[in-house]
Amino acid sequence: MPDDLRKKLQITAKRFKEINDFLLDPKNEQVSAILKLVKKYGGPEAINHKAAEARKLENLLARLEKENSPYLKDVKWLMARRDAGAFVSMKEYREKILGGAKKKFNEKNAVTLEISSLQFFPFLIAEAKQAIANRELMPGRYIRVRNMKE
Repeated sequence: MPDDLRKKLQITAKRFKEINDFLLDPKNEQVSAILKLVKKYGGPEAINHKAAEARKLENLLARLEKENSPYLKDVKWLMARRDAGAFVSMKEYREKILGGAKKKFNEKNAVTLEISSLQFFPFLIAEAKQAIANRELMPGRYIRVRNMKE
């Protein structure tokens, strides 16, 4: 990349000052409203602590139980399958695909499949059952989106 193009990315001290002035201005109603809301909930530390607690597996499971969720039995089934080692390992999968051939894999740049709508939880269970039955890989990462509109 030419150096002159890279220089266009520079943020000058003047621009930083403008941003700080904007954020710190007590007359800025938008920032004041956000800060008021954050303060209402105890500040960033309290909000982050509450979020961390809410994400703990035992708290999520307790919430599903409290709500009498129809998905709780599937979550417990999935956890039991995981704990029992029912899913294919990468080593076993590679041996199945390559027929025992030795090949090096670039672990540093591994591919991760993301599924962006876990509100379709029954799909996840169907995928898990298929992966166990056929010794297939499951996606390595899932993202939950609250109100995804497609």
